[in-house]
Amino acid sequence: MVNSIPLIKTPKDELKQPSDNLDVTYQQAGIVQRVMGKRLKEGWGDAAVIPDLKKRTDAEKKIQDKYFGHNDEIKDVSRFSGKFPSFKPLLEGLNFVLNMKDIKVLNVKNKFRDPDVLGYADININAYADININAAYKLADGTYHIFELQLHLEAIILVKEKVHDFYDIIRKSIPKIVGGDFTVDKTNQIKEYILGCLRNSMVDSAVDILLRKSGGVFLYTRLLEESLAQHAKDFPGSKIDLLNVEALPEGLREFFRTNFDRIFGEVTSNTFRIECFIFISLICAAQEPLTQTMVKQIMGEDAFRRVKG
Repeated sequence: MVNSIPLIKTPKDELKQPSDNLDVTYQQAGIVQRVMGKRLKEGWGDAAVIPDLKKRTDAEKKIQDKYFGHNDEIKDVSRFSGKFPSFKPLLEGLNFVLNMKDIKVLNVKNKFRDPDVLGYADININAYADININAAYKLADGTYHIFELQLHLEAIILVKEKVHDFYDIIRKSIPKIVGGDFTVDKTNQIKEYILGCLRNSMVDSAVDILLRKSGGVFLYTRLLEESLAQHAKDFPGSKIDLLNVEALPEGLREFFRTNFDRIFGEVTSNTFRIECFIFISLICAAQEPLTQTMVKQIMGEDAFRRVKG
């Protein structure tokens, strides 16, 4: 049942409100709150929770701490949640949203499959509300607004407050650990980053780290796959945690350097390492097959014989 929930993920740079003016965002959020609030009450009944818009002061603080002052990146000024007694009505509630007209679902984060590191699980959705489709609330410029939906099991909600006790401990501890070398804004940004990692699953955090390290190069991903497969073969039953992933080399240059060091090891003489490096450089620079005679002329016969042997 858990695996039947669709996984939908939109790149972060595409998850932006149409305006970076917070006044405009709140105006649009008010319309979405009325339209979606009515729809969810009709579709979910008593399970629907329709709160007020996010407090302006809270939104401004989140924009500063989490989004580094980018007003158009906040996605939960308009937000809703549903509390369901069991998984079956929760899935029915999810399908109601997925099949809703005038809605484009952008993200479905399934924490039932990948709970956060403190064990909390739910379904989180970001979606576009195409206001121009609803005649009663159609805007002249045809703009849209991103809002947030959370679907919870009632039993998990009961322990959510306990989980938040741990978040509070972490939240209070971070400024002490960071120390006084940072501004208040920078300390808050570090705090939001750490808490964000805790709220996400280990899988999400690992993928984000690997994307950053790859630099968008597919060859890095391929080499990484081979490296992890070899690790699993060499160390059966071992697990890759976030510390292992963070320790991986940055980009192709460091990836090749790390593997070069691993292959030749500390026992190899520096002279032989340099000769091998020259040989590999020749192959890469030529971009075409080289004859042995050509390589001998460039490297010298003795060096070529040692590398070949």
